[in-house]
Amino acid sequence: MISVIDAKLFETIVKSGYANLENHKHAVNNLNVFPVPDGDTGTNMALTIQYAVKEIEKAEAKTLSEAAGACSNGALMGARGNSGVILSQLFRGFAKSCKGKSTMDAADFSEALSSASEMAYKAVMKPTEGTVLTVAREMAEYAAENVKSFADISELLDKTIQRGYQSLANTPNLLQVLKEAGVVDAGGQGLLFIFEGMLHALRGEAVELKESVEVVESTEFGMDINSEITYAYCTEFLIMTKNNQNYEKMLIDRLIKMGDSLVVVQDENIVKVHVHTNQPWAAMKLAARIGELAKIKIENMRQQHSELFQNEAKAESVAVKTYSQEEAEYVLVSVSAGEGLGNILKDLGVNYIIEGGQTMNPSTQDFLDIIENTNAKNYILLPNNKNIILAATQAMQISDKNVRVLETKTIPEAISALMNFNPMTDADDNIAQMSAAIEFVKTGQVTFAVRDSSVNGINIQQGDIIGILQNDIVLSEKDVQAAALDLIEKMVDEDSELLTVYYGDEINAKQAEDIRDMITQKHPSLDVELFYGGQPLYYYIISVE
Repeated sequence: MISVIDAKLFETIVKSGYANLENHKHAVNNLNVFPVPDGDTGTNMALTIQYAVKEIEKAEAKTLSEAAGACSNGALMGARGNSGVILSQLFRGFAKSCKGKSTMDAADFSEALSSASEMAYKAVMKPTEGTVLTVAREMAEYAAENVKSFADISELLDKTIQRGYQSLANTPNLLQVLKEAGVVDAGGQGLLFIFEGMLHALRGEAVELKESVEVVESTEFGMDINSEITYAYCTEFLIMTKNNQNYEKMLIDRLIKMGDSLVVVQDENIVKVHVHTNQPWAAMKLAARIGELAKIKIENMRQQHSELFQNEAKAESVAVKTYSQEEAEYVLVSVSAGEGLGNILKDLGVNYIIEGGQTMNPSTQDFLDIIENTNAKNYILLPNNKNIILAATQAMQISDKNVRVLETKTIPEAISALMNFNPMTDADDNIAQMSAAIEFVKTGQVTFAVRDSSVNGINIQQGDIIGILQNDIVLSEKDVQAAALDLIEKMVDEDSELLTVYYGDEINAKQAEDIRDMITQKHPSLDVELFYGGQPLYYYIISVE
C-alpha cells in the first residue's frame, strides 16, 4: 500500500507518466480532429513533460515541495502548443498545493488534483468543455468526493483514472467537432496516459521508454565540438503504408536531396525514416503521401550541440543565437516558417523570427530566450498560429518585462497588423491599432490531408488537397491549383479590395503567376499581389482584405 508520496517517489511517478505518454503519443496524435499536418497534441504534451523530467533530475529535491516545484518550472519553460501549456498549468497547480510539504497522503493528492484543475481553467481565457480541462476537472471532483474511502493513493488514483475515461468518452457529446470526426479529445487522452504511467509506478511497475527518445548525442555521426551543423533537424518517423509495396529506394532517392545521415528501413508495411535536414516538414510531407505517420520526433541539433558544449565552447553557442544588447523602444518577435515569409516580416519591422508553426510549435522558453537576452522597453509577440498563442502568453506572464501578445492566428493577420505598427506610438495604442487591423483580414490556406476524414460534411481522403478558410475546412480537391482557385472564390465578396497570395516551397513561380492571372481576369476590380513565401506544408496562403 502507498500511503505517502515523497520527493523520490514523485520523481519516479512523473518519469513513468512521461514514458507512458511517450510510448503512446502517436495514438494521441491520431486523435487530431482535422486531417491537416499540424503540431500534434501527443508530441507537444510529451515534449512539455520531458522538460519537467529534466528539471526534476537536475533539482535533486529532498522534499515533495521541491520536486513538484522543479516539475512545474520545467513544464512551464518547455510548454509547446495549447495542450502543452495546459499540461504545464496542471503541473503548476499541483505544485502550488504541494508547497511546503515534505510528503503527501491521499487527501493531499486529492487537493493537488483540484488545485491543478483550477489553475488550468484560469490559464485559458475561454475554457471549452469537452477538452482536457473537463477530464482533469471531473477526475479532481471524483477524488475530492471519494478520498475518505481510500488510504492507498494508488487505489485512489486507479478509481480516479476510471472516472477520467468516463469523462473522456463523453467529450464527443460536449464538442460537436469531436463527434463529427469520430474521436475523443486528444489532450484528455494524453493526460490519462500520464496518470496511467504514474499508477504503474505507484504499484512498483514503472513504465520504461519503448525506444530511446533521448537527445541525439553530437558524436552519433562523427560530430565534434568544432563541427559545423549543416542540417539542423534530426527527423525521425514511422510510415504506416497501406500496402506491401517497397518504398525504400524512392524515399532514399528523394530524401538524400534534403539532407544527410539518412536511414530508411522497411519491414512489410512499416517504414522507419531517420534524416538530418533543414526541411523536416518536406520530409514528412513526402512520407504522408505513402501512408500515415507515427512516432514523429524532430530535434534541433544546433540547440542540442550548443547545450552539450556550453561550458567548453561558449563562443560557438553565441554563434548559434545572437542577440542585440542595444537599448530599443520595441522588439517585435514573430513565429514563421519559410524564407520568403521571414523576409517579408523582417521588412515590416520584425526583429526576431522564431522558426516554427505547424508541426513545430515553439516553446515558452523559445520566446523567453529572446525577451531575456535583449534590451527593449516594449516587446510584442506575434504567434501567428492559434496553437502557439498560449505559449507566447505564458512567456509574457513569466517575464518581468513589458511584453504584449498580439493574438495573430495566421501570417496574413501578422502582416496586416505590422503594417499598422508605429514605432513612435506607445504600446497600448499600437496593440489597439494592430488588433483592429486583424479584424479586416480573411485567411485561406491550401494544404494536403494526412488521413481519411469527414469534416463539415466533406469527405476527405488521405492525400486530397484541402482548402481552409479561417479555421474551417471548406473544400477538398484532387488538384492544388483547382483547390486554390475554388478557395479564393469562397473568400472574395463585393467588399473585397485586396487579395494577396503567398506561394509555398513546392509551388513554382509559373504556377503562382497562373493563379494571379486567372483571378485578375475574373475580378478586374480586385488588386491582386503575389509573393514567394517559401512556407512548408501549405501550398498557398491567401489573404483577402
